[in-house]
Amino acid sequence: MIQRFREKATNHGAKPERWVFYQKRAPEKPLWDSGVRDALHQAAASEGCDFPGLGPHSFRRANITWRQQVGGSAIEASKIAGHSDLEMTGQYTFVAPERQNELTRRIQERLANGNKTKRPVVKAPPTSTPQGQPPNLADLQSVTSNLQ
Repeated sequence: MIQRFREKATNHGAKPERWVFYQKRAPEKPLWDSGVRDALHQAAASEGCDFPGLGPHSFRRANITWRQQVGGSAIEASKIAGHSDLEMTGQYTFVAPERQNELTRRIQERLANGNKTKRPVVKAPPTSTPQGQPPNLADLQSVTSNLQ
């Protein structure tokens, strides 16, 4: 799929310094938000992966969540996102039910053992994509649909 988009961009004269979503009459200017959302929905629909709530902001939410899923702290995600406080980052973060269950089990195990065990090493939750691979739109849909 990526190769197809590269070929299309080349055929349309895309340049690295240009906007991805630009005005047809003025390519040096970006599209308005509504135009970007429309173009994104059209591209996703053509790939069979459009869903309600898909938009530029859903990528932002997913990025903040994914950073924490691979071991980044809420503070790191907050700074990268440009949030002034962690409460805002918390509103953007989706915690998967599996992760919530895992944390609950760990607490229960500690309580059952009388808190005599060493603190467990907290591992980053598994991601649905191999290390080094970008998440796909299906991952984005699962994160953003749960945030709405």
